[in-house]
Amino acid sequence: MGWGTRRADADEESLDRAERAAVARGLGQRSHAQWMGSRLTGLGCVSLMPALFCGIVGAGLLGGSYGVGVKGFAVCLLVLVVALPVAGFRIESRLTHRDRRLYVYERGIVVTEGPARTHVLTWPEVRLTEKTESTTHGQHSHGSTVHWLYLKRPDGTPLTRISTSNPAGLAVARAVAEARGGT
Repeated sequence: MGWGTRRADADEESLDRAERAAVARGLGQRSHAQWMGSRLTGLGCVSLMPALFCGIVGAGLLGGSYGVGVKGFAVCLLVLVVALPVAGFRIESRLTHRDRRLYVYERGIVVTEGPARTHVLTWPEVRLTEKTESTTHGQHSHGSTVHWLYLKRPDGTPLTRISTSNPAGLAVARAVAEARGGT
Protein backbone atom coordinates (compact mmCIF):
# COMPACT_ATOMS: atom_id res chain seq x y z
CA MET A 1 0.00 0.00 0.00
CA GLY A 2 1.33 3.43 -0.91
CA TRP A 3 0.72 6.91 0.39
CA GLY A 4 -2.69 8.50 0.08
CA THR A 5 -6.06 6.85 -0.07
CA ARG A 6 -5.78 4.86 -3.30
CA ARG A 7 -5.20 1.15 -3.00
CA ALA A 8 -5.01 -1.33 -5.84
CA ASP A 9 -7.14 -3.95 -4.08
CA ALA A 10 -9.85 -1.37 -3.35
CA ASP A 11 -9.80 -0.34 -7.02
CA GLU A 12 -10.15 -3.96 -8.18
CA GLU A 13 -12.91 -4.75 -5.68
CA SER A 14 -14.85 -1.64 -6.68
CA LEU A 15 -14.43 -2.38 -10.39
CA ASP A 16 -15.66 -5.95 -9.90
CA ARG A 17 -18.78 -4.72 -8.07
CA ALA A 18 -19.43 -2.11 -10.75
CA GLU A 19 -19.05 -4.63 -13.57
CA ARG A 20 -21.44 -7.11 -11.89
CA ALA A 21 -24.01 -4.36 -11.29
CA ALA A 22 -23.70 -3.06 -14.86
CA VAL A 23 -24.21 -6.52 -16.32
CA ALA A 24 -27.25 -7.09 -14.08
CA ARG A 25 -28.86 -3.83 -15.29
CA GLY A 26 -27.70 -4.20 -18.91
CA LEU A 27 -25.68 -0.98 -19.05
CA GLY A 28 -23.40 -2.17 -21.84
CA GLN A 29 -19.71 -1.44 -22.32
CA ARG A 30 -17.75 0.70 -19.83
CA SER A 31 -16.25 3.84 -21.35
CA HIS A 32 -14.81 5.69 -18.34
CA ALA A 33 -13.72 5.00 -14.79
CA GLN A 34 -13.02 7.86 -12.40
CA TRP A 35 -11.78 7.73 -8.81
CA MET A 36 -13.64 10.46 -6.94
CA GLY A 37 -11.81 10.23 -3.61
CA SER A 38 -13.28 10.61 -0.18
CA ARG A 39 -14.12 13.52 2.05
CA LEU A 40 -11.09 12.83 4.23
CA THR A 41 -8.45 12.71 1.51
CA GLY A 42 -5.34 14.53 2.67
CA LEU A 43 -5.68 13.76 6.37
CA GLY A 44 -2.07 12.59 6.50
CA CYS A 45 -0.82 15.76 4.83
CA VAL A 46 -2.90 17.97 7.11
CA SER A 47 -1.33 16.26 10.14
CA LEU A 48 2.07 17.60 9.06
CA MET A 49 1.22 21.18 10.07
CA PRO A 50 0.57 20.43 13.78
CA ALA A 51 3.65 18.20 13.71
CA LEU A 52 5.73 21.08 12.38
CA PHE A 53 4.37 23.37 15.09
CA CYS A 54 5.18 20.78 17.77
CA GLY A 55 8.68 20.40 16.35
CA ILE A 56 9.42 24.12 16.41
CA VAL A 57 8.05 24.66 19.92
CA GLY A 58 9.61 21.43 21.23
CA ALA A 59 13.06 22.26 19.85
CA GLY A 60 12.83 25.78 21.25
CA LEU A 61 11.88 24.57 24.71
CA LEU A 62 14.48 21.80 24.68
CA GLY A 63 17.24 24.21 23.66
CA GLY A 64 16.39 26.75 26.36
CA SER A 65 17.55 26.79 29.97
CA TYR A 66 14.35 25.51 31.54
CA GLY A 67 13.64 23.06 34.31
CA VAL A 68 13.02 19.33 34.12
CA GLY A 69 9.24 19.72 33.71
CA VAL A 70 9.56 21.97 30.68
CA LYS A 71 12.23 19.70 29.17
CA GLY A 72 9.88 16.72 29.63
CA PHE A 73 7.09 18.64 27.92
CA ALA A 74 9.49 19.49 25.06
CA VAL A 75 10.35 15.82 24.62
CA CYS A 76 6.62 15.01 24.46
CA LEU A 77 6.19 17.63 21.74
CA LEU A 78 9.09 16.14 19.78
CA VAL A 79 7.50 12.69 20.04
CA LEU A 80 4.35 14.20 18.53
CA VAL A 81 6.42 15.33 15.54
CA VAL A 82 6.60 11.67 14.50
CA ALA A 83 3.35 10.39 16.03
CA LEU A 84 0.96 12.87 14.38
CA PRO A 85 1.92 12.20 10.73
CA VAL A 86 2.16 8.45 11.34
CA ALA A 87 -1.33 8.44 12.85
CA GLY A 88 -2.70 10.72 10.12
CA PHE A 89 -1.38 8.62 7.23
CA ARG A 90 -2.43 5.39 8.96
CA ILE A 91 -5.99 6.61 9.50
CA GLU A 92 -6.13 7.90 5.95
CA SER A 93 -5.06 4.54 4.54
CA ARG A 94 -7.80 2.80 6.55
CA LEU A 95 -10.42 5.15 5.12
CA THR A 96 -9.81 3.92 1.58
CA HIS A 97 -13.05 2.00 1.81
CA ARG A 98 -14.96 5.30 1.83
CA ASP A 99 -13.68 6.32 -1.56
CA ARG A 100 -16.15 6.88 -4.36
CA ARG A 101 -15.63 5.69 -7.87
CA LEU A 102 -17.69 6.62 -10.92
CA TYR A 103 -18.02 4.20 -13.82
CA VAL A 104 -19.63 5.44 -17.03
CA TYR A 105 -21.29 2.89 -19.32
CA GLU A 106 -23.17 3.07 -22.62
CA ARG A 107 -26.60 3.13 -20.97
CA GLY A 108 -25.91 4.49 -17.49
CA ILE A 109 -23.53 4.94 -14.57
CA VAL A 110 -22.42 2.98 -11.54
CA VAL A 111 -21.17 4.81 -8.44
CA THR A 112 -19.47 2.66 -5.83
CA GLU A 113 -19.09 4.04 -2.34
CA GLY A 114 -17.37 2.16 0.41
CA PRO A 115 -17.11 -1.60 0.57
CA ALA A 116 -20.81 -2.33 0.05
CA ARG A 117 -22.74 0.59 -1.44
CA THR A 118 -23.32 0.48 -5.17
CA HIS A 119 -25.63 2.87 -7.00
CA VAL A 120 -26.68 1.79 -10.50
CA LEU A 121 -28.60 4.27 -12.65
CA THR A 122 -29.64 4.31 -16.29
CA TRP A 123 -29.36 7.64 -18.12
CA PRO A 124 -33.06 8.57 -17.72
CA GLU A 125 -32.77 7.96 -13.94
CA VAL A 126 -29.77 10.25 -13.44
CA ARG A 127 -30.69 13.66 -12.02
CA LEU A 128 -28.16 16.25 -13.07
CA THR A 129 -27.54 19.74 -11.73
CA GLU A 130 -25.02 22.00 -13.42
CA LYS A 131 -23.18 24.71 -11.51
CA THR A 132 -20.38 27.04 -12.52
CA GLU A 133 -17.71 28.25 -10.11
CA SER A 134 -15.31 31.06 -10.94
CA THR A 135 -12.19 32.00 -9.04
CA THR A 136 -9.87 34.97 -9.35
CA HIS A 137 -6.13 34.95 -8.92
CA GLY A 138 -5.38 38.47 -7.76
CA GLN A 139 -6.49 41.90 -8.81
CA HIS A 140 -7.20 42.47 -12.51
CA SER A 141 -6.58 38.87 -13.48
CA HIS A 142 -8.87 36.35 -15.02
CA GLY A 143 -9.43 33.32 -12.87
CA SER A 144 -10.53 29.88 -13.77
CA THR A 145 -14.09 28.78 -14.38
CA VAL A 146 -15.12 25.23 -13.56
CA HIS A 147 -18.39 23.71 -14.72
CA TRP A 148 -19.54 21.08 -12.22
CA LEU A 149 -22.10 18.34 -12.75
CA TYR A 150 -23.80 17.21 -9.55
CA LEU A 151 -25.13 13.68 -10.03
CA LYS A 152 -28.13 12.59 -7.96
CA ARG A 153 -30.40 9.60 -7.62
CA PRO A 154 -34.06 9.95 -8.73
CA ASP A 155 -35.07 10.60 -5.11
CA GLY A 156 -32.61 13.53 -4.92
CA THR A 157 -29.89 11.77 -2.92
CA PRO A 158 -26.53 13.23 -4.02
CA LEU A 159 -24.04 10.76 -5.44
CA THR A 160 -21.02 12.77 -6.54
CA ARG A 161 -19.86 15.75 -8.57
CA ILE A 162 -17.55 15.84 -11.55
CA SER A 163 -16.13 18.57 -13.76
CA THR A 164 -17.11 18.78 -17.41
CA SER A 165 -13.43 19.25 -18.25
CA ASN A 166 -12.97 15.64 -17.12
CA PRO A 167 -13.61 13.15 -19.98
CA ALA A 168 -15.93 11.10 -17.75
CA GLY A 169 -17.88 14.24 -16.81
CA LEU A 170 -18.21 15.24 -20.43
CA ALA A 171 -19.45 11.74 -21.31
CA VAL A 172 -22.07 11.94 -18.53
CA ALA A 173 -23.26 15.37 -19.69
CA ARG A 174 -23.62 14.21 -23.29
CA ALA A 175 -25.37 10.95 -22.40
CA VAL A 176 -27.88 12.61 -20.05
CA ALA A 177 -28.63 15.27 -22.68
CA GLU A 178 -29.18 12.60 -25.33
CA ALA A 179 -31.41 10.58 -22.98
CA ARG A 180 -33.56 13.66 -22.41
CA GLY A 181 -33.83 14.40 -26.12
CA GLY A 182 -31.29 17.24 -26.23
CA THR A 183 -28.12 17.59 -28.23
